[in-house]
Amino acid sequence: MKLLVVGAGALGSLVGGILSMDNEVTILGRPDQVNVINSRGITIEGHTQGKYFPKAVDTPPGDERFDLIVLCVKSYNTGIALESISHLFRPGTYVLSLQNGLDNEEAISRYIRERSIGAVLFGGITCHGVTYKEPGLVKHAGVGDTMIGLYESPPGVDALDGLTGIAEAFKHAGIQMNVVDSIEREIWAKALINSAINPLTAIRGEPNGIILSDPNIKDLARAVVKEGVSVASSHNIPLTEDEILSRTFRTAERTRGNISSMLQDIKRRRRTEIESINGAIIRKAEEKGMDAPCNRTLYRLVRSLEDSYLRPENKNP
Repeated sequence: MKLLVVGAGALGSLVGGILSMDNEVTILGRPDQVNVINSRGITIEGHTQGKYFPKAVDTPPGDERFDLIVLCVKSYNTGIALESISHLFRPGTYVLSLQNGLDNEEAISRYIRERSIGAVLFGGITCHGVTYKEPGLVKHAGVGDTMIGLYESPPGVDALDGLTGIAEAFKHAGIQMNVVDSIEREIWAKALINSAINPLTAIRGEPNGIILSDPNIKDLARAVVKEGVSVASSHNIPLTEDEILSRTFRTAERTRGNISSMLQDIKRRRRTEIESINGAIIRKAEEKGMDAPCNRTLYRLVRSLEDSYLRPENKNP
């Protein structure tokens, strides 16, 4: 396949790197990332080890046709990313979101429908732990579930071949990707897992294993998950507390030594994705007249950490 991976951070580097073994991959990233990737390639350490040589660009390609566009940007940059690559969307183009948060697919779907683009949107989730060390260097720190499913397609379009083809490409590259019937359910599940692991590790400043090793943090994780499952149920998302707790603790175990993406952002003094994770759960609760005090507390604590180093004159867009 001919792929465009939008974002050269931790996950974008891992995905773009391994898929470049058997596919024609272009990664869209920042100039500092692009310079390193084009000169030295992408080095992946940890569970996956190797050096990979996809093409990298710092401006969106021109009038090219891609079989698949994979979005790996931060959730708060989804709109900016879509505008920058809008000329690459064509009827039948496959778009896959592998982002954190509840609202990315909603935003992408709305963008496609409002412009009558006719692209096919797949939703995806991955619980692999990836640490961004520097441009062109990432550590595959933990293995987790990866799933894909159809989120939306134009009337009359059969996207099954594309769905299975993408899953096979990831599998051949070394990441088992399971096709699921309801990707919306899995997006909610991933958001609820992240709603516990990400802010708690960011606040404590510890790798994911702290969720299991500290009894107080573990109890807090349970409370956050329980609250999130209640919010999901109010939106008719069939999740249970036992399932999400089990998956949360399994993810924490598999990625015990990994630094969560939110803690990586805090350490690098960058904006986090708290708005699209706990913030989105709070908003979904409010839509149903509910409160989400556990999520709201974590949201405020992480926002306070952000405010301690982000100022109006230097905040990321």
